[in-house]
Amino acid sequence: MHTDPELVLKTTPPRVQKSALQRSRLSLDSPRLADSAAISVQASPGFGKTQLLAQWRRESLARGAIVAWLTLDERDDGYRLAQGLYTALAMGSGRSATPPSVSMIGQEPGELEGLTGWLAEVADMARETLLVLDEVHTLPDASVRHCLTYLLRNAPANLRVVMASRSRLALPMADLLAQGQFAMITGEDLRFTVEETLELLASRFGQRLDPDSCLRLYEITEGWPLGLQLSIASLERHADLQQAIAELAVCGGDIQRYFVDALLSRLAPEQAEFLYRIAPFEMVSPALCTAVLEDQRAAIWLEELCATTPLMIEGVDSEWVRIHPLAHELLRARFAELPEAERLLMHRRAAAWLSAQGQHEEAARHALSAGMFEQAYAQAEGSLYEIMLRGRFGRVLEWLERIPEAEVLRRPRLRLAAAWSLALTDRQDEALGLVEGITSDPQAGSEERCEAAIIAASAAYFADRPEQSIAIIKPWLENPPESLKLRSIVNNLEARVALWQGQLERARHCCLHAPHYQWAPGLDAIGGFREWVLGLSYWWEGRMSAAEQALRQSLGRADQDIGRRSAMAVTLATALAAALLEQDKPQEAETVLANRLDILARLAAPEAVTLGYLTSARLAFLHDHSHRAMDLLEELFALGESRHLPRFCILSLTEQIHQHALRGHAQTCLSLWRRLDALTPDVLRTQTGVLGAELALPVAMARIQVALAQQSDWAELLPLLEQSGQLAERLRRGRESVQVKLLQAMVRQKLGQDGSQLLHEALDLAEELGLRRVLSDTHPDLAEWVAKQGGALPRSKTETATETMAHPPRTSKPVNVSPSQLLTPKEQEVLQLLARNLTNKQIALALNAGEETVKWHIKNLFGKFQAGTRKHVVDRAYLLGILGPET
Repeated sequence: MHTDPELVLKTTPPRVQKSALQRSRLSLDSPRLADSAAISVQASPGFGKTQLLAQWRRESLARGAIVAWLTLDERDDGYRLAQGLYTALAMGSGRSATPPSVSMIGQEPGELEGLTGWLAEVADMARETLLVLDEVHTLPDASVRHCLTYLLRNAPANLRVVMASRSRLALPMADLLAQGQFAMITGEDLRFTVEETLELLASRFGQRLDPDSCLRLYEITEGWPLGLQLSIASLERHADLQQAIAELAVCGGDIQRYFVDALLSRLAPEQAEFLYRIAPFEMVSPALCTAVLEDQRAAIWLEELCATTPLMIEGVDSEWVRIHPLAHELLRARFAELPEAERLLMHRRAAAWLSAQGQHEEAARHALSAGMFEQAYAQAEGSLYEIMLRGRFGRVLEWLERIPEAEVLRRPRLRLAAAWSLALTDRQDEALGLVEGITSDPQAGSEERCEAAIIAASAAYFADRPEQSIAIIKPWLENPPESLKLRSIVNNLEARVALWQGQLERARHCCLHAPHYQWAPGLDAIGGFREWVLGLSYWWEGRMSAAEQALRQSLGRADQDIGRRSAMAVTLATALAAALLEQDKPQEAETVLANRLDILARLAAPEAVTLGYLTSARLAFLHDHSHRAMDLLEELFALGESRHLPRFCILSLTEQIHQHALRGHAQTCLSLWRRLDALTPDVLRTQTGVLGAELALPVAMARIQVALAQQSDWAELLPLLEQSGQLAERLRRGRESVQVKLLQAMVRQKLGQDGSQLLHEALDLAEELGLRRVLSDTHPDLAEWVAKQGGALPRSKTETATETMAHPPRTSKPVNVSPSQLLTPKEQEVLQLLARNLTNKQIALALNAGEETVKWHIKNLFGKFQAGTRKHVVDRAYLLGILGPET
């Protein structure tokens, strides 16, 4: 029977990229989708809906399921829909199917008879069947309400239906939803995650793009699949990848051409004008658009843009949407071309509406743009303190650049917000200047003086003056304030003081039993700092698995609630990356730190700065990028010199000594030791104060490393190791304690004594703490000795990977035939050999069959694939996903 060519096209799957990333978290077998009989994928254009359907199709074919693909359009009434379903099933199964006649459906009352017959045929096959419906949003409303609903409600147990649509479908699926058989995938689900983005970019560019650049691309595109695709296409044509990324950041090059040619030029004139006029807003809602434009059609235009373009990013269960950042700069430039009077009027309307809704920061921004300065400063005062509590210190600092100092000084809450944000950066002196008046004012209340003292103590801490910080906060530790907010902050500082004093259990108790204060849902600055101290206490003790567990979830919340490049997120990331590296997870550590280091120096605590730089340098050494590693360590040293922070300089030099000692560079170690010895302050030599004890340990370890590199008298090392071990135990530093034990065991062995018992004790501790890299990071001779002892730790993943790269297994890529109900087992064998360009005689010999039998099977393949030549059969098999490279 002749098949309508149009139906053939509608039932042929579209071409997809062979290099497309298979996303395991969206697999049909993932826990979220495994039990769903119906799945709806709803997102704007450019989110990869069809690509996901193609992935599901391949997965189903690989399991031997029948897959019927149908692309819908606005002409698919009940009759035409049934015709398409029968053709799709025939194409997917290889069985003949008789489409319904006009007399069967299309006329009342038998409109659904054709669908009933199709469902019966699927059930009769008794095989797992996947029905893929693309472009469902184009269906007429009647077809959705009656036909599609009927199809889903009456689907047999062996049928699974997946649908892709640009808009929400009016399907009554409450019963299926209640039974857990209906799932919905939205645009947010389709966005690429950080890990997926890194995997995709690595497959296309290899080592040409470093993790920082990859994360920059992820942040520019926000994981938007089409944005990533356009970015990759643009980068592949550029020799200078950094310049290409800079163009993407300002919506230049291919990105701009896409938005102008493919989107903006296709909009109706009133839609385009509407889009330009809402460009100044970070987020918009139908009510805001209506108020600013004073046009009731604004809400309709916004809804249409959300449904038909990828320009708008919709919130979850919210009417608020925002313009995709890739297009924002372009649209703002168009807004700037509007007449000035019109722009000022829109800003004034926006300021009034936003203020009435309690959105004071946005109201302040538009009031400032409209030249209403007094109103802008008043609105800023009402919002910036809360923004500071949220942990968005960078936004407060941006506002301080726009508000005159006199206005800051005369507005109390604005003054406190400014003081907090400055105290937690590298501008502590400015913060102290803002709170001086409060601490010395006799009229100031107890709560005001307490907060001023806390700010001063925090400024001293961020300036790496712990004794001064403790002295300022001590009275408030003894007499906590009544305010729940201030008690929460004082509790955080108490936990930090306990950490300084080596009282790790007390520090964790403070964190786990803190007064519950939360300014708003999600992670804020107070909660973020507390969770960082908790994770740091485990890292300090050397319990890397516990540190990872405590920090990983906190970092995820900080990235989502505050921002990936916020001070709080960066602070948490440094500790997590350090813990991951100690557990020999360098790739994860690199991903966690990527595109954050530039924020670190300005917006983080001293421990976070040093952890971030040292971990980044160690990762660079691990990848044999020694020049990059040394640049990072020298940058840390320079940062210490410019900010008068000896900790930075000392830790930079001790790490350089450590790395050169591992490589046997004795003279370089000696030269660096002279620099370190000249730099070491008296407080460190006497081990007095918080910093004296804390920095004495890395200096002592560096001295031991220098002696090891010089191959000094082994007996002279034992007293040094004993002193360092006692100091590490007193400070509760687990990693250094293990390193000292390992070196003591090795030195005793060198002296002819038995060090094996101490060695195994150190290895057991390292295993318990999760210190997977401690062996290779302590001394190069240890690994060989441990191997001889037969008590080695599990081999590091890095070493295994290196060996695999040095001796890669031999691989071949024969053609693979996915199991399919379209073909018999023998036809699958013939197709596989046909794809290798074998002749009929060669195929017959390979299968131990007669040549006439092979010809008969090939004739069947011609019919099932509707092909005219052998090459056409193979091409159709590749197109349908039945043929592919063997994995």
